[in-house]
Amino acid sequence: MDLRPMLDEVLASETEHVRRLAKSAAIISEALRREGLEATVVGGSAIELHAPDAYATSDLDLVVTQRFGIDWNEVQLRVFRSLGFEKNARHWVRDDLWVEVPSTSLSDPYVTILSDPFPVRIVAKEVVLADRIVGFKYWGVTAYGVQAIAMLSAFGSELNEGMLSAHLQREQAVDAYIALRRLKDAGAPVTEEQLARELEALRRR
Repeated sequence: MDLRPMLDEVLASETEHVRRLAKSAAIISEALRREGLEATVVGGSAIELHAPDAYATSDLDLVVTQRFGIDWNEVQLRVFRSLGFEKNARHWVRDDLWVEVPSTSLSDPYVTILSDPFPVRIVAKEVVLADRIVGFKYWGVTAYGVQAIAMLSAFGSELNEGMLSAHLQREQAVDAYIALRRLKDAGAPVTEEQLARELEALRRR
């Protein structure tokens, strides 16, 4: 099965953004799989695949686990160019899709979904949520707080609270989670000013 025409069709389609992202990720993952490698969607692109109403991005972040004896630089050159991508600094770019491989090692749990006709691995929703909460607390990015609240609303009772708690405890960010969940449960729109005040309160503790 030739993957390049499949990606051509996906990128030219008028389907909703999250479906285009999922299918693009699945096709790229399949191309890497044929080289004996496994890719997992992480970062903002994982947020969109888990909760499309919370976040949208044209960046596709993949962790690609390597196997011994493979020349990763040679393989990625062959794979991405065969799919029509061009290298631009740390990204592989085609049309409005920007692909980055930030790491070749993944210890976090993931889920596998089928984006017809190929499977695609996505880091667990609890991981991307925890990462945004940690980024909100320690980097002071209020947009991460907004995204975390949107994810909490989207995920609802589907969250594995044990997995999320373990990640947050490891990063000492349970207090930020409690603060953001309190804002979410209030039910009112959350402002940048409110998030800035929460950050200030977290820093005083």
